[in-house]
Amino acid sequence: ITHDSSSSSSSSSSSSSSSSSSSPSPSSSSWPSLLASLERIRSKLLKTSDVVINLTGDKEALENAAPAARAFGDAFKQKKESAASQQDWAEVAPLLSQDGGEEKRNEGFAVPTQVNYVAKGGRFYEVGAEARGQDSVVRRVASLDYLWNKVRVIGGAYGGSCSVNPVTGTFAFSSYRDPNLEGTLKTYDATSNYLRTVDLDRSELDKAIIATIGDLDSPLTPDQKGFQSLRYFLDGTTDDIRQKWRDDVLKTDRDSFLHAADSLQHMQHTKTVVFASKAALDQANDNLPPDQQLHITTLLS
Repeated sequence: ITHDSSSSSSSSSSSSSSSSSSSPSPSSSSWPSLLASLERIRSKLLKTSDVVINLTGDKEALENAAPAARAFGDAFKQKKESAASQQDWAEVAPLLSQDGGEEKRNEGFAVPTQVNYVAKGGRFYEVGAEARGQDSVVRRVASLDYLWNKVRVIGGAYGGSCSVNPVTGTFAFSSYRDPNLEGTLKTYDATSNYLRTVDLDRSELDKAIIATIGDLDSPLTPDQKGFQSLRYFLDGTTDDIRQKWRDDVLKTDRDSFLHAADSLQHMQHTKTVVFASKAALDQANDNLPPDQQLHITTLLS
C-alpha cells in the first residue's frame, strides 16, 4: 500500500575544538551570515504551505506512521511564509516560460571528450491536446528499429533513442557516446519520413504493442511503487487516464504512424543540446544553418 506525498527537512549543527597544534578555527562571526544564507536557500526550495509527504509500507506501518506524519506536515503549514520566500520560478528558469525572458537557444557544452552526446526535442502535442497512447508504440518502433540502425549500428554510437512524455507534451531524441553530431541531428530530423514509409506487417505491429503493454505492466519494487504513486499524485494521473492510454496502445495501427509523423514534422519550439569537444562544436557550427547554430559554453577545457 502506498500513500503519496514528499517532503524533507534537515537540520545540522557543528562543533569545533582546538588545540595548540591545530589551525585557527573560522571566526564565530561568520556563522550568522552562513546561517542566513542557508535559510534563504531553504525558503526558496521548500514551500511550507504545500508540504506533501510520501510514505510506502504495509497497512499497519502506514497506520502507525500517519499521526506523526500529519503532525509533521501541520508544523510546516503553521509556519507563515514571508513574501520574500515566494519564488517565481519562471524568473530564474526562462525555459519554463513560453514567452518572455531570455531567448531560448540551441546549446553546445564543450568538454574534453572524443565522443558526443546529442539531444534534440520540442513540443509534440499542442497546448490542450490529448496525449495518445499510440505514440508510445510508434516511439518504441522508432527507437528500436530506425534510431538503433541509423545512430548505433551505422553511426557507431553506443546508444540512441527517443521518448514521448504525455505529461509535458514533449518528444525528445538522444544519443550516447556518439562519434557523430551533424549526422545524428539529420537522422533525428528524418524520423518523420521514416514513420511515413516504414512497412510493418501485422505480426511486427502486434509485437510492438505487446512490448509496450509490457513496459506499462513491468514489476515494481516497493520503493518504485511508492515513487510512482507520488508522481501520479503530483502530475494528476488517474486510473481513468492510465486506462485510456492503455486502450490507445491496443488501437495502434498504420494511421498511428502517419499521425505521429505529422506531429514530428510540425513539432514546435525544438531545441538542441550537445555535449562535445570544442572542436566538434565549432565544426558543427561551420555547417549548421543559422537557426540551428549552437551557443557554445565551455564547461571543462
